[in-house]
Amino acid sequence: MQIKNLWIPILFTLSGCDQKTEEKIIDQQAVKSLVQESLNNMVDIQGGSFMMGDFGPLVGEKLPFTGNEDDKDLHKITLTDFSIGKYKITYSEYDKYSLITNTKKISPLELWINEYPKLRAPNMPAVTTWQQAKDYCQWLGKESGKKIDLPTEAQWEYSARNKGKYIIYATDNGKYEPGRNIADSDQKIALAGISGFGYTIGKFPATPLGLYDMAGNGVDWMNDWYSKDYYKKSPEKNPQGPITGTEKVIRGYLGGGGALTNQTMYRQLSRPDPDKEEGGILPIYNFRCVINK
Repeated sequence: MQIKNLWIPILFTLSGCDQKTEEKIIDQQAVKSLVQESLNNMVDIQGGSFMMGDFGPLVGEKLPFTGNEDDKDLHKITLTDFSIGKYKITYSEYDKYSLITNTKKISPLELWINEYPKLRAPNMPAVTTWQQAKDYCQWLGKESGKKIDLPTEAQWEYSARNKGKYIIYATDNGKYEPGRNIADSDQKIALAGISGFGYTIGKFPATPLGLYDMAGNGVDWMNDWYSKDYYKKSPEKNPQGPITGTEKVIRGYLGGGGALTNQTMYRQLSRPDPDKEEGGILPIYNFRCVINK
């Protein structure tokens, strides 16, 4: 009887080891699948030089396009090759990452989701703080062995302008056409349950470079700290933004302003932790990643 009893804990131990091994294999498969999905959604962008900022004085009626003061110092920028996500990262992808890394699923939208549950649908852009977005991109880099991070402001504008061309809107034809190349109010309500914020990714035509939702569908976090006068002192090659700051650059459609705030050169800023602001984070703060080469 004593010999038989000795085998019981040993069998349980072996069974526990098998379970942990199986879980580890499943985790590795999940990592590989998510990383591959992300890499497949990258668009290669050939580097080059362009004039960054409000290029209105260089074209057409030679008048500024934006009402901002922080984009008026046109300056030459030269970027090396990189790749950028054709889509914003979705809740489907972010939730897989959360399970794999055992991090808390992002849920800064409880008040919004209770009334508008479509905002948390799997194919909606994931709403995050700046740090959550950066952690995700850098995790992809660690797992893939590539230099992955949030895009710099210069990389985003260069991409949105079809490699630095004088493109005002990051749409399929460079024009602002709600209802056809970005969602109008009725379409936003149908896709997200509410107008004024983000909506389902990939529903409208891509830019000529194959990028979706660069205009009209929330904003993307940039890696750069924001400085009003940064354009005056920006280095020409691969600028990274100021070393420190209190706000981060965001690009895209923050809401309000219509065609104005959708412009490719329009600079905006936000605290990196907007979830701590009164009322919580709004469902507009999204992100996509880049591979630096």
